[in-house]
Amino acid sequence: MAKNPNEPESQRLSQQAQTPSQYPGQSQAQAPPQMSPELTQLFFAQLVKPFTPIDTVARLNAKPPLTVAFPPCAEEIVSLIKPSSQQDDITRFFKEYFVFRPHEIFGTEPTNQHPDASPDPDLIKCISPQTGPTLSSSSRPPTHWPTKCCICNPCLRLDGDRNRPPLGPPSHLQRLFLGDVVWAFYFDRMGVHQILGAILDAFAYNGRLPISNGSIDITTFQDDVAALVLEVMVRQVKTGMSPTTRDRNALFRTVTGWVTESGRKLNLDTQVNTGFNSMFHKFIFHAQEFYRDKRLAVAIQGAAGGIAKPSVATLVTISNTIEVLRKRFKAFQYGRNYYNALSTILWTVGGLSVIRELRSTLGIPSAFDAADEFVPAAYDLLVLKRPVTQGDANRFIVHRQCAENGRDVLLDMEVINHLDTLDPGELQTWLTQVEPKIEAYRTAYQTLTGVDLAASPTATIEQQA
Repeated sequence: MAKNPNEPESQRLSQQAQTPSQYPGQSQAQAPPQMSPELTQLFFAQLVKPFTPIDTVARLNAKPPLTVAFPPCAEEIVSLIKPSSQQDDITRFFKEYFVFRPHEIFGTEPTNQHPDASPDPDLIKCISPQTGPTLSSSSRPPTHWPTKCCICNPCLRLDGDRNRPPLGPPSHLQRLFLGDVVWAFYFDRMGVHQILGAILDAFAYNGRLPISNGSIDITTFQDDVAALVLEVMVRQVKTGMSPTTRDRNALFRTVTGWVTESGRKLNLDTQVNTGFNSMFHKFIFHAQEFYRDKRLAVAIQGAAGGIAKPSVATLVTISNTIEVLRKRFKAFQYGRNYYNALSTILWTVGGLSVIRELRSTLGIPSAFDAADEFVPAAYDLLVLKRPVTQGDANRFIVHRQCAENGRDVLLDMEVINHLDTLDPGELQTWLTQVEPKIEAYRTAYQTLTGVDLAASPTATIEQQA
């Protein structure tokens, strides 16, 4: 497909992601029944008739931040990103989660309470500054515990613009949700951490890549900044503070019931959230049934001038599935899962910025200036150790489609009233609203794994732990 230089990258990627799977011997998903042009027009009028969308973003924005300590050197890890001037995909990933503003560790306590009331008063008196209060961006006076020599508050805060409607205002999600773990999983599966590991190995040990330490080009500080970012990452890896393969896959297993190929080799002994794995993909199946039933209702009743009604039985089944699925969300609230998710997302975004910065050093052609071009090229060169090849499916695009659409559907599930199965009710309205995302996830997943999630409620899931 030829590039249009005036076409936005995200729009181009979305169009490419709709390319069907090319697996040998694999049939395409069954198309809806053939209809006459008049019936087709009536079908879309019934299926996409005007409705008031549910403002799930406002409900997510209202969720308060949670208490969390950022990983060490957080702002340094993403220092190669300039959200004020850059507009590419990697910058957009940063904006979906972070802003460069001071982070406050404590999150949800009411303003008439104070964290300093919990430790011993003599400890608080000892660690409190003698020169007056420090600045705080909240209405609560600043806390002096934990001390900054133990846990630093970086100039990086969770305030993400994600899952907003196409024409809606920016969202400000101040916390992470289970859906963000799904996003982190697919980017891990894409190979971002494997590529970053090869770069850090070359920088710190084997020298197989000519990565500047800041002394090659004395006319600019850009390579100095890149070298310092790599040095910070190497130090975090050597001290065990980076999100290791064990950390990431423990997170994926306990929260989603999934595992990457590298994580499967570790044979981790953890709890596995099998309920999430089965119920999430069962929801995708039943949602496809809902859309198929609606198409058939239009085909049968539309010619007679009737109004197509959704299947009440299917709506109740979807409601029950979401009810069970949401109970499985609680696994994200236990142990280090929240911190591991934050650390994994931070290193994913930072790792992508390193790949972008060093793409010419890695031997990637200069014409590969978009993430969907240089990320697969880096995977070919550094992980598969082969020349850059062009396959039937773009590795970056299909993983990004699964990551973003799966995450957004799960974010909505956090706040919708799934028990409202009336016609029209909130569940029916929401299903109509998210149909493009559910279909995009199903299509990308089929391209990625060869499994059609609409074929069976108990489909074999490749990443199941």
